[in-house]
Amino acid sequence: MQQISLKDDLAIRLRRGDRKAIPDFVDQYGGFMFNVCHKILLHRAEAEEAAQDALLKALKAIESFDASSSLKAWCYTIAYRTAIDHQRKMKPTSDIESLHFVASPVKTDDNVTTRETREGIDRLLRHLDEESRTIMGLFYLEEKNIKEIMDITGLTESNIKIKLFRARKELSLHASKYFEHS
Repeated sequence: MQQISLKDDLAIRLRRGDRKAIPDFVDQYGGFMFNVCHKILLHRAEAEEAAQDALLKALKAIESFDASSSLKAWCYTIAYRTAIDHQRKMKPTSDIESLHFVASPVKTDDNVTTRETREGIDRLLRHLDEESRTIMGLFYLEEKNIKEIMDITGLTESNIKIKLFRARKELSLHASKYFEHS
């Protein structure tokens, strides 16, 4: 007898219209979908809105989920595409998150170093277009392989490899601005 995993059970419950499965789905995938959106949009408020839209899209489209594939990859694809749509609609705004940096109290040197590193990476990634930034995040931060990135983005293998190469080259031109060399 084949054993049903928790993710399969969640998808089955959602497909059956079990309303009690919705909070479980949001708990399990909401933060993940927010992170995907935030990597593309780079602004918390826009990422929250995009993630909420993505969650709703996923719930409405659960019937189209192919149970033989990964629910997480399916959610990633929805979040990715929703964030890209939001990016296209966004107007330039001020960086409110940078104001948070000024207002937040500093507790330790480690917090300062971690925050500075994270901010340096965020500023560095802004030199890339959203598609390249997403592909870099998938490959290096999410540790997805080329095949998984193909499934998520719909791009060809050669296109992904070219974008990774060009993104690394672009980032190398700007890295010294954001990080001290010891």
